[in-house]
Amino acid sequence: MTFGTRPNRSSLLVPSALAAALLGASVYACGGGNDNLPPPPPPPPPPAAASSTPVATTPTAPATPPKAPAPPITITPGAASPDPAAPTPTVKVTAPTRDQVIDAAKANDFAVKLDVKNWQTAKGSNHVHLILDNKPYKAIYDTKEGVRLNELAAGEALAEGLHVLVAFPSRANHESVKTKDAFTVVPFWVGKKDAAAAAKDPTKKPMLVYSRPKGDYNGEMANHVLVDFQVANVTLAEGKEHVHVTVTGPSIDKPVEGNVEKFGTPLYIDNLQNGSYQLKVELVDAAGKLIEGPWNSTTRTIKVDHDAPMDMSMAMPSTTPDAGAPKAPGPTKDAGAPKK
Repeated sequence: MTFGTRPNRSSLLVPSALAAALLGASVYACGGGNDNLPPPPPPPPPPAAASSTPVATTPTAPATPPKAPAPPITITPGAASPDPAAPTPTVKVTAPTRDQVIDAAKANDFAVKLDVKNWQTAKGSNHVHLILDNKPYKAIYDTKEGVRLNELAAGEALAEGLHVLVAFPSRANHESVKTKDAFTVVPFWVGKKDAAAAAKDPTKKPMLVYSRPKGDYNGEMANHVLVDFQVANVTLAEGKEHVHVTVTGPSIDKPVEGNVEKFGTPLYIDNLQNGSYQLKVELVDAAGKLIEGPWNSTTRTIKVDHDAPMDMSMAMPSTTPDAGAPKAPGPTKDAGAPKK
């Protein structure tokens, strides 16, 4: 029996694999298979053409330099103006007289009269400071003309009881003259005299009389502010009775303080800024304790405005040659800080 040749198994698998491949190809060609694959990414856009129009840019403003801080406010002693040449000025109050009793109904219109010698006065120049009951002074340029009491009281009616008048010559810059007999104090009464009050006469005890500063300081007047006063029945000295000055107001974190331990030496306040300042002037003992007295602690408010025009009536003109009243002195360079 004749048998044929046995076919090779691997030869049989080749056509099968080929058929399977052809079948798969036909399936994909007909849309079969995994058609959920994501589409390919789009091609990148063509590069933008360079613009020929220049782009406008805003120039950077230069940085504003910081504003320099204002110099600190100071109180320093200045050189006192020279005393007038002999014979030195004298001021007396001739009406009312000491301890005079004025009818209450006539007190407001009562005319105060002065007798001033060796002190030539003129508007805007030398004058006399006249003070009633520690109120702000009235500048008297015509010493021959009477001044009513209610003018000195700022229009207020005078109450019954004890009142005190003070007068002293002042230079054009409002620095008072402090020579012998230049300062006078006169107590008087309205209505009737009170014996108990008379026994406590404050004019016979240590007494401080506030004079400057006062009012508004505009323009150049605000640059160098005088602190001036008078004293009676006391001698100022280092380590003893002295005058203590305190300034508070704009740009002052801690009160600025100064002392006067020698009568006649004025103080000056420098570097005040625009605004209102309060000044307290006190007569104190060696320990800094206030000395009892109705005038011995006075607080006043002044207004400073460097931008406002200066009142020319407050300017300091050249004074009368024979009056011995120079212009306001500038700050002394070697003046040390006053003791506290």
